[in-house]
Amino acid sequence: MVSSDRLAPAEKGEISVTLRTDRKKGFIASTVQVRTNDPLRPLVILNLKANVIDSFHGKNLETKEIFRSPCRKCHVDRGRGQLGANLFRPDCIMCHMRGMSASSIALLRKLPDRRVLAAIEKGIPDTMMPGFSWKVGGPLTESQIRSLVTYIKGK
Repeated sequence: MVSSDRLAPAEKGEISVTLRTDRKKGFIASTVQVRTNDPLRPLVILNLKANVIDSFHGKNLETKEIFRSPCRKCHVDRGRGQLGANLFRPDCIMCHMRGMSASSIALLRKLPDRRVLAAIEKGIPDTMMPGFSWKVGGPLTESQIRSLVTYIKGK
């Protein structure tokens, strides 16, 4: 939003910009294009930089918190009822991308199937990885967990 749609030469104005920071953290950059009637500079590009502070993941939460709001919106709801890649991509990838806090899918592929299965079912003690099996209070069925292991292992 701009403070005025017309400015006299050398007059100053303000532009308010809202950046969507969902699923982003750390330093981000964006641009805003401003069209002018200046024949020498008909388009001005403003470079924006921001440091997005992750208000959720910086807190010391119990691992099961990801099954409750607001966490479940990213870690459970988007993959509800899905299997394999259609479950992993929306609900798991944000933690299991290379460079994130959890093991990447490339590292998980090197582990024995039973270890990956156990980690998904029961969780990993002293980490932020809870058990996702419905048997331990998680949201996933046995078939969903097996489908994740199959996807992760590339079978």
